[in-house]
Amino acid sequence: MTVQVSLLAIATLLLALTIFVWRAKPDAITHRWFAIFTLAVANWTIGIVGLQSESHLDIWGRFTFASAALIPAASLTFIHYYPAQSGWPTSVLVRGVLWAAGIISVASISTPLLVVDNLITHEGLKRTTGPLYPIFATYFLIAWVSTLAVLATKWIRARGLARARLQFVGTAFAISGAGAITANLAFPVLTGKSTYSWFGPYFGLILTALVAHAIIRHRLMDLRLVVHRGLTFAIAMLLSLCPVAVALAFYWPTLVAHFGPDELIFLLGATVVVAFLVPPTRDIARRLLDRYVYRTRANYQRTVREASRMLTRVLDLKRLLPFISKTVVEATSVEGVAIYLRDEDGFRRAMAQRRNEASEFEAPATAPASVIAALTRVQEALVADEVARQIVTDADRMLSDDLAVTNWALLLPVISDDGLIAFIAVGSKLSGDPFYSQDLDLLMTLANQAGIAIKNARLYAQVVLANEYIENIVATIESGVVAITSAGRIAMFNRAAERLTGLAADEITGQTAARLAPCLSEPLLASAADGAARTLPEIELPGAERARPVMCTTSPLRDPDGIVLGAVAVFSDLTPLKELEIERRRAERLAYFEVLASGIAHEIKNPLVAIKTFTQLLPRRAREPQFVDEFGRIVGREIHRMERVVDRLRTLAHPGRRPEYAVDVRAPLAEALEFMQATFDEKSVTIDASLGDTPCRVLGDHQNLEQLFLNLLMNAHEATPPGGALSIAVTREAEHVTVSVGDTGPGIAPELLEKIFEPFFTTKQRGSGLGLAISAGVAQAHGARLRAANRPGGGAIFSVQFPLAPVTAPVIA
Repeated sequence: MTVQVSLLAIATLLLALTIFVWRAKPDAITHRWFAIFTLAVANWTIGIVGLQSESHLDIWGRFTFASAALIPAASLTFIHYYPAQSGWPTSVLVRGVLWAAGIISVASISTPLLVVDNLITHEGLKRTTGPLYPIFATYFLIAWVSTLAVLATKWIRARGLARARLQFVGTAFAISGAGAITANLAFPVLTGKSTYSWFGPYFGLILTALVAHAIIRHRLMDLRLVVHRGLTFAIAMLLSLCPVAVALAFYWPTLVAHFGPDELIFLLGATVVVAFLVPPTRDIARRLLDRYVYRTRANYQRTVREASRMLTRVLDLKRLLPFISKTVVEATSVEGVAIYLRDEDGFRRAMAQRRNEASEFEAPATAPASVIAALTRVQEALVADEVARQIVTDADRMLSDDLAVTNWALLLPVISDDGLIAFIAVGSKLSGDPFYSQDLDLLMTLANQAGIAIKNARLYAQVVLANEYIENIVATIESGVVAITSAGRIAMFNRAAERLTGLAADEITGQTAARLAPCLSEPLLASAADGAARTLPEIELPGAERARPVMCTTSPLRDPDGIVLGAVAVFSDLTPLKELEIERRRAERLAYFEVLASGIAHEIKNPLVAIKTFTQLLPRRAREPQFVDEFGRIVGREIHRMERVVDRLRTLAHPGRRPEYAVDVRAPLAEALEFMQATFDEKSVTIDASLGDTPCRVLGDHQNLEQLFLNLLMNAHEATPPGGALSIAVTREAEHVTVSVGDTGPGIAPELLEKIFEPFFTTKQRGSGLGLAISAGVAQAHGARLRAANRPGGGAIFSVQFPLAPVTAPVIA
């Protein structure tokens, strides 16, 4: 009898597990096949209980084998689909196993091919098997071994939580299957007796325990919540039955003496039913009492859940505030709700809602100062009734009066990191009831969540406003602006960028920076990668019609912590500047030629006048030897003068191509000094030369450089009075070398500093005005710049700044 009861308990546990699994997800194929598997095991256990009852052995024997035939096929199908469908065994093979199981089960229940007879002897149960039994045993073993093989394969390939789940399922199937096969298949085949067949179902306890542990601890098939609720309900039932069981045990002798067996069974059944009805009856009574006591039907948990879902999604104050107001009104059935938000001038009404027009609920445009002071001080919910009962100071009396005037029954502060950012004023309940503790808990929970939502909405509004402001600015500027994210995706592309690149913003936004021209994408991606700013003075940007010269600057975009979030490129079209530069050069060239023509005319006209005069006098004075000699001398001199002007003009027009050899600039300077030394000595001019010890190589032509320095030294010699001094210095910097020649003469008038390099401009009584112009041309041919300035102590200084020659340039010794 004990064996039967224990086996029935095991069958009940298996059936309970079947129901739990199937009800959790009825549509899931894994849940269905696991339920079929445990149901087959439960039916097999019930069949063995029937055989142990020693009655109707033939029926129970066939039912037992019919149920057992389904166990390996159901387990193999379950493992085939859990946790994901496997490639082996194939679906066709699985369906074949199921067909075989069905055929064997039907044959067992309807024919004696599997079990011919069952007998109870003094040694226990003994059965006579039919011709189908060897096939059944072979099928059972092959299907079970296949199940374990599939489990092992999936366990080897699985990782993490899936591996732990498969480990528990495999252990449960292996231990329970091995025990049941040993007791109910192997032992009967070897001995011909089924003496210990009752022991096999006990291994179902191991199956149930391991699977339940996997469900609870590792969320097997997502059943933990279902099992938790079921176990909670079962434990509650058992705890409800404990006092009843103690009372029945105490009064059992009296009950047996006064009631018959049928009456006792009815009494026990009624007691169990009442115990099962206690928990749901308690919940129903609590809900009814809550409705009577609190006069509200609000489901506070559902209200908080729905409010939380909405408050975390909405970022628009125009939608957020009405939702908060509506939630408070519906949850507490109050006359009205008003929401006040803080701005620069205080707290202003942002939202107000009344239940009806006859309501006395007031919502002034600005919040009373007493309300703001009180909420800022306490930062907790204020109930008007409690404020009225606890008046101590004038501030308390003013607060109570303001609440009475506005008919505000409850104040809910909305607190953030920077203090009070808003508050919710709630009117009286329509029922006239006060606000109970659970009302306050609900409303303060809503207020706290509303505080986060309001702050997020305001920050979002500020971001949107700032973004629109930036977009409006970016859209109106003439420079192209392209911004990318840290992942290299284009986030901003303004109208000017569309015009300059020929790409459409709608098509390019969100694409990778590789869609841009390399001259833009490469510095952008580089700035986003290393966080360094880059400036490209002039690049050629391909466009839809033609390439454009642009100046591009890229900068990284960083968050407050300095982390690079992307990069932005600003590029400007240099075409208008180039056109203006061309126009300026054309105008300068015209002005230059005007000056040049005027100078040439002036320089040549004077000799021509002298020659013309002598030519006109020559017919009358041809016989005068003195006149003829003077004529020859003056004409020769004037012609030589014109030749010298023409030679200088030729030098000015053709300064020579830019040299390609590295020359130490000190060498031609030293030779020019040596050539002028005697001239300086005649005038008692002191020379202070500082040429340095380090070679200063520039790309230049030795003779042209020497001529340049000779011109500067001669100019300084002419400007320096007798006994004066000249200072000559060579200064080397990182990328340049500067040669300066300073004198102690009268200097240059400030208004003439920009004109002295023009052709034929001179401040001397005698001079062609071409020396400095030629010097400037030679300097320009060497990529240098010739400048003139006045020295603070008197005199002028001329400086020539050369770019240093590359290291790879050929050197002239």
